[in-house]
Amino acid sequence: MDTPPKVPGLGAFLDKKNGTPKPPTPPLVSAAARLLYVAAAVQVIASIIAVVYAGSPERLDAIQLQIDAMTGEAPSLAMLRNMGILTVVISGIATTAAYVLFGLFLRKGCSWARVAAGVLVLLTVVQLLGIALPEGLTTVVQLVLGGIAVGLCYLPGPNHFFATVKAARN
Repeated sequence: MDTPPKVPGLGAFLDKKNGTPKPPTPPLVSAAARLLYVAAAVQVIASIIAVVYAGSPERLDAIQLQIDAMTGEAPSLAMLRNMGILTVVISGIATTAAYVLFGLFLRKGCSWARVAAGVLVLLTVVQLLGIALPEGLTTVVQLVLGGIAVGLCYLPGPNHFFATVKAARN
């Protein structure tokens, strides 16, 4: 029987049973994953707040001012409001899914997940531009939770865990 082709990087998504046991997940990596799950919950809260704001009378007034300043054929108020709400919902789902996904793969020992979580934290820093408190408090909380989670993954114990898991896969 033919063996299936070796696909580079596929091992990150599949658990291969090659005889080398995966070491137990260190408590710091589990804590980092839990912090990412909490950051995902905070993202859900932030998305709900953003959807409520996107449909608020204050936001509709601001959109109407933008429409009034446009020349030529301007889009309708309802269309712009709906586009804003749709953008908030889609980005909220994507960000929440990313936090959860990276947390799950951290627990599995995938080194790429800690790098990706670091990138997600850096993208959260971009959200700090034009932040308004107290609504922007969720962004600050996500930044702190994500920063601590990524920092925990680069400590010596977790670093050894990720290296051991990588060696066990190869």
